[in-house]
Parts: sequence; structure tokens; C-alpha cells
Amino acid sequence: ADVGAGGGGGGGGNDAKDHEAYRELMAKKQELTQELNSYQEQVKQFKQGGKDSVQGIIPTDTKLNISLKSNKAQGTVELHLMTSNYSVIRAVVIFAEHLFDGEACMLHPMPPSNNVIVQISPAKDVQTNMNIKAMAGLSSNSVQYHVFEMNHTMPKFAMYHVVDSYSQKKIPEGYCQFYLSKRPNWIWNWLQKSFINIDNEMQQPRGSDRGLVLDVNFISLRTGEPLCISMTGEQGGCITIRTDDIEVAGELIQDLCVFLQVTELESTANFPDEMEKFKQVLMKVDEYNAVRLKLTAEMADSANLVKALIVKAEDYRMLSDMANLKKVFSGLQQTNGDLIAEYNKRANNHQSLLTQLKEVNMMIQKAAKLRVGNAKTRVVAACRQAIKKNSIHELFQIIKTGQDTSTS
Repeated sequence: ADVGAGGGGGGGGNDAKDHEAYRELMAKKQELTQELNSYQEQVKQFKQGGKDSVQGIIPTDTKLNISLKSNKAQGTVELHLMTSNYSVIRAVVIFAEHLFDGEACMLHPMPPSNNVIVQISPAKDVQTNMNIKAMAGLSSNSVQYHVFEMNHTMPKFAMYHVVDSYSQKKIPEGYCQFYLSKRPNWIWNWLQKSFINIDNEMQQPRGSDRGLVLDVNFISLRTGEPLCISMTGEQGGCITIRTDDIEVAGELIQDLCVFLQVTELESTANFPDEMEKFKQVLMKVDEYNAVRLKLTAEMADSANLVKALIVKAEDYRMLSDMANLKKVFSGLQQTNGDLIAEYNKRANNHQSLLTQLKEVNMMIQKAAKLRVGNAKTRVVAACRQAIKKNSIHELFQIIKTGQDTSTS
């Protein structure tokens, strides 16, 4: 009895946990019992036969087919859900990260149909697993529904619509080129995994260049900008990614290297539009730095003036010279106001400088993503060193070649 009394506090905690676990198990049991009863009722109705008795029971061989297609006109990816027979889909619920606000989407087709299309427009290039639940019944008046629960993967680059090389009106000026000793069908397997609507018949290049072993063209559903991926047999395999967006090129290279398990990769790149924008950013950084130094010097002068006026004001106070004391305090107030205004200018300039420095850092990271392994690390270190030396030419050369040619 004494032991029970002494351990009462701990025992109470364990009892609460036991009760909570018991409640959860009972709730689960009730849920499973209801599900079992529902199945038994369906089986009973099915055995009895008759049109009224089987209302809502779909055929046992019903399947839900899922596919993805790109809609160039709408600029979206279409998720197609279709039953294998006349059964209709009453409602669809999709759970997925990065695809919807609130990470979920619910759709009620009106009227219910055996073919439902869900328009999806991913904001970023991220591979996402979709958990799809679809309620299917015999007709729109069904009382009972079967819930199909399936998982389907949204490829990382689903927002790129494949087009024929002849219909590609614009060829991007920017490109990234690298060598991979891999067979073309390995690259093709990656394309089929990371994009949608890649047909096996496209594998054979249709262009006039006989050196090509692979040539695939895309249009971005977000921006309408072209993307071209080609491969020649040069040095075991020379891959060229043509796009005017350096970030897209980096994401493609990183995804390809993960798929092929490549740990080291060098590349050369040239993105004229991106480099011109980057040049403007670097010029703004220099401009903001010059303004910062000028404002700092002016604030130092104003601070010294404030100190001198305070000393002078104290002298007039001791001499009881109120007229001059008022003049000094008036000047002090004006100088203090100027000092506050200069500080606000400096704070705004500092914020603008930070914004541009973030852009510089982002560009370095984008350039690094064009490489893998030691080359990636080396590009980051070399770019930062070039910025410290304020050598724009050297910085651009590192981004293009991945090498610091000035030290070689």
C-alpha cells in the first residue's frame, strides 16, 4: 500500500496515457467496423441482384487511369483522371506540396464524368508527389462510392512543353556546355523522368546536323521562352543546354547529375542577357558604396560640429550670454536635424546596397550550380575573391569558364 501511495503521481500519468491510447484504438476499431459493414452491405446487395439493389456499386474491375499533359494555350499542366469504364468521378482531392495554396485541391465535376481534368500551374520547378483520392460511382445519383487512393509524381520540369525542332522560332543566345561519357539513352531516360509528354519517337534527331545524337526542344509554359537540349558524340558525349535563364540551366544540370550519379562536372557557359543584368547590379553596388563613404564623411563632419556647438553653448551659459546661447542652440537644433536626415539617407542607401549584394550572391550561386563537386566549390571561392579585388572582367571569366584564368 505504501508503494502504491508513493508512486501515485507517476501512476496517474501512465493511466492518462493508457486511457488516451485506449480511446484512439476504440475510435480506429469503430472506423474499421463501419468500413467492414459498408463492404458487407455492398456484397449483400451485389449477390441479391437487381438494378435498385446495386445502385452505386461500380464493377470490380474498374481502374483509375492517371496521366499528365501540358496545355500550351492555358500555360498549365493538366492532370487527367479517367475510369476504365462508364463509372463517373464525383469528387477529387489532391494533396501535394508546392502545387496548391494550402497544399491541397478539391474538385467537384459538374456534372460527374468518367474523365476529369485538373489544371495545375506549379510556381517552381520542384518534383512533387501527389496523393490523389477520387470518389467514383455508377452514376451521378449513386448512394455509395468507391474511393480510389493513388500516388502520382509531378516531374520537376513539367512546366516545359515539348515542341518539334522545326517549330522552334527562337533559339536562345545563352548556353551551357559540358562533357559526359554517357550513352544518349541514359540522357533520354532522364528526360522522360523529369519532363512530360516525351515520346520515344522523338529520340532520333530530325535536324540537318548529322553529328547530333539527341536534340529536344521545349517552350516554358510560364514565360514562353525556349529551352533546347542537344547532345553530340564529341569526346564521348558533349551536351549543350540552350536557355537565356542561367537558373534554369543550373537546375537542369543538378537534376541530370543526381539522376546519373555524377559527382564531378566542369562546364563552360555564356549567358549574355544575364551577364548584362549582372553588370548593372555590380555598377549599382559601386555606386551605393561611393554614396555610403560620402555620407559617412558628411555625418562625421556634422557630429564634430555638434560637439563644438555644445561646448560653445556651455561657455555662453556660464557667461549668462542668453542672446548668443539662443543662437548656438538654434544652430545646434538645425545641425541635429541635418544629422538625422543624413542618417536616414545612409540607412536607405545601406538597405539598397544589401539588396544588390544579395543579387550578387544569388548570381554566384547560380554560376556555381552549372558545375558539380570541387568545380562548384571552386567557382564560389574564385568569384568572391574577384569581387574583393573589384575585377569585373575576372568575375565574368570565372562564371563563363569556371576557371580563374588570371592566376594560371
